[in-house]
Amino acid sequence: MRFRQSAFLGTLLLLTFSISATTDNVSGQSTPIDIAQNKIVQAFQIVNQADLDGASPAAISQLASNLNLALSYEQSAIQLLPTNKTGSGVYASLSLNMSTTTAVQALNVASAARTQTLLSQLGDYSLAVASGLGSTLLVIEFHRVKNFVRRVRLRRLRLD
Repeated sequence: MRFRQSAFLGTLLLLTFSISATTDNVSGQSTPIDIAQNKIVQAFQIVNQADLDGASPAAISQLASNLNLALSYEQSAIQLLPTNKTGSGVYASLSLNMSTTTAVQALNVASAARTQTLLSQLGDYSLAVASGLGSTLLVIEFHRVKNFVRRVRLRRLRLD
């Protein structure tokens, strides 16, 4: 749950910087900063889905830290854009790489969480079916159990 609050604040921060950033966008072409911002948003959505799929809090925390690092790189790229376009491009590239790596890790974590949930459900259903069959056999064959217990007692009496 703490991730969702941090994620909301991070997204709000991302949107604030996106609106306040003045980038030179020539005739609709995407700048490296725009690409990095879009990738951060995609990675955030994938991390959020991994959280909803039941990933461990430790894994989600690590992914959130990586997203925060990508966001800080992106903010550095925005700050450097007016004065140093090369440095801005480097930070945008770092942000893009970090968010791409985070998205891949989040997909792996989400897949593992879904697999674990599926295996857990399969085990639960198997146990329920086995219990149902066992109780059905016990009810149907209860009279044989009584006879079996009686025979065991008679054998003990004969041995004594």
